[in-house]
Amino acid sequence: MKHFKLTCHQFVICSLATLIGCTPDEPERGLGTETETEILVEAPTDGPINPNGVDCSAASGITPVCGFKNPEDLRHIPGTSLLLVSEMGEFMLDTPGHLRLFDIDTQARQPLDIDWTRTEPRWGDPACPAPDVQKFSPHGIDLVALDDETLKLLVVNHGGRESIEFFEVTTSAAGSALIWQGCALPPGDPFINDVVGLKQGGFFVTQMWNKSTPFEDVAAQLLRGEATGWVWEWQPEQGFSVLPDSKELMPNGIAISADEQTLFINIYMGHRLIKYDRSESAIIGSVSVRQPDNVTRDNDGMLWVASHQQDPIAETCTMEVGPCLLPFEVVRIDPETLERETLLSHVGQPMGYSTVALKVENTVYLGTAHGDRIAHFTLEGKSL
Repeated sequence: MKHFKLTCHQFVICSLATLIGCTPDEPERGLGTETETEILVEAPTDGPINPNGVDCSAASGITPVCGFKNPEDLRHIPGTSLLLVSEMGEFMLDTPGHLRLFDIDTQARQPLDIDWTRTEPRWGDPACPAPDVQKFSPHGIDLVALDDETLKLLVVNHGGRESIEFFEVTTSAAGSALIWQGCALPPGDPFINDVVGLKQGGFFVTQMWNKSTPFEDVAAQLLRGEATGWVWEWQPEQGFSVLPDSKELMPNGIAISADEQTLFINIYMGHRLIKYDRSESAIIGSVSVRQPDNVTRDNDGMLWVASHQQDPIAETCTMEVGPCLLPFEVVRIDPETLERETLLSHVGQPMGYSTVALKVENTVYLGTAHGDRIAHFTLEGKSL
């Protein structure tokens, strides 16, 4: 029998899966349809899921880049070769993390300077105090290009509080940097996950459950089929309000259409992505995706979803060394029809447990909540 150490994240998912009857079988399809376009497939490895000392060599058409720590979410800075990387602290422990850069051209991880000294923030709630910088713990991120071409970065922060932090992204010949520009604090004691910003200053953020609710009570809610979380909407004048018809089984990743009228929300324990019309304040479609984590939108408007494929009870990882190698898929979804394509189905080296898939030109970049690397694979020569 193989023995593995559970991370905090996997313990949570394991417990939830036990209670609500999650199995390795993919759930029934939703309103969208599947097109089988598997680009890369790696057979299961014979050894343990996370053997110590997994090197940083390419395998199965996937190229890893090591030296990161839990690079959970990624965004591309337009007009540059740089990706913003959110290095998350350990899930549910709120340990400190970092924001970093990754240069696509040089394949190098870079530090990212942050100016935390601003005393009169231009964005966010004017009453929101600056965070404890030493405890800063980023999770989901989003990058918004404002009408004046200013780049605004929104970051979910678990360090010492649950907050959304605002940063201005500056780029120059000397490099890129961040200037803290304010924050907003959701009411109550939420456990928030991912955020998407609006050009006019508002944003939406997913809440998976209330931190103040004992976990056994959260599990009991799920056992009864009751929603544990929802989506918050924040607007500069109105503050926070619960998005109508958004209460679900652990909302996770979130994205928005170019015209900002349609939201796309991943329901992790509900095994689906939902399409939400802001004008109707209602869900107008859904598509089945197993354990969907983050969702990103490419320049053509297509959605990219990282989907976890492991048996959450039998398959876990020890995280002392190297990557987590749990199986995952990358799914591309048409935002209009919700037709889906599985573009990558992978298990084994060099990377697993992808939490985000970000398409930049003809390459897809992968991040993870557990591990020491990001990775990428090319779409060159593939029929999409």
